[in-house]
Amino acid sequence: MIRSARTRVVGHLNYYAITDNADRCNTYVHCATDILFKWLNRKRQRKAYTWDQFKQALAWANWPTVHIRKDLNPCRSAEAY
Repeated sequence: MIRSARTRVVGHLNYYAITDNADRCNTYVHCATDILFKWLNRKRQRKAYTWDQFKQALAWANWPTVHIRKDLNPCRSAEAY
């Protein structure tokens, strides 16, 4: 389940992680993480994961982080100086 969720999040980030959209992508990754935690803990009567165990599982699965995949304004860094 973690692998399939990771695939969906990576696909979403590959498409939507463009200039000025990092905040919304962070929100998406946060919501996807919360929903995954919820559904993994619904499989049994007893909690399957604590947050610490869940974070270790995400690190093992190489859970994606947000970074801009396509910069639509390459001159912006030159404008800052």
